[in-house]
Amino acid sequence: MRDAAETAVAIPLRYAQRGIGMAQAALGGARACVELRHYPANDARDPASGTQFYYHAHGSRRRPADEHGHFHVFAPRPDTPSAMPAPDDTGTLPSGFVHVAALSLDAHGRPIRWFTTNRWVTGEAWTDAGSLIALLPGLRPRARGRLAPVADWLDAMLRLYARPLATLIRRRDAVIARRAARTDRAAVFEDRTLDVVTECAVDLPADLQRLHGTGRL
Repeated sequence: MRDAAETAVAIPLRYAQRGIGMAQAALGGARACVELRHYPANDARDPASGTQFYYHAHGSRRRPADEHGHFHVFAPRPDTPSAMPAPDDTGTLPSGFVHVAALSLDAHGRPIRWFTTNRWVTGEAWTDAGSLIALLPGLRPRARGRLAPVADWLDAMLRLYARPLATLIRRRDAVIARRAARTDRAAVFEDRTLDVVTECAVDLPADLQRLHGTGRL
């Protein structure tokens, strides 16, 4: 945790010394953030762990007013079969990846929230909380070139917030279960009014102070 905390502070500081925030760094040299465009264009993927991420921005009823954009982090689905998977309960062939969580940044590049999404948002292969949480220790965001420090920072944030993320993912499943009890589960997964399922605020300086005092977030 100490290494993760040091990295979470050191990398933004190095960018700040060059007059660059993490949101700007996440664009990988692009001059502007075009809505829905992925940065990097083909996403960043670690060949060893299969962890994949990208940064982008778009509107949402649940988007904070000060959000610049957000990272989406994915992992390979834990039960990927060698044969073509059968259609799921919506009649759609599942993706080979599961969405772990997303991290929002403000225009200055400060992290402001973690959040989880409904299945339709990313087209993921939905995975239950227990299986998804088990993937957290193996996540390894990696990128080459100018995005390498951004990937290292995201890796540190995932390690630093592993416990809050586990809570957020469990709450995600609870929200879906409550809604599914009132209607069809497949309909819940495709409900366009439900994009962000759960979220929690991030205040990195305060969280690091809490970590220093209690040893946990």
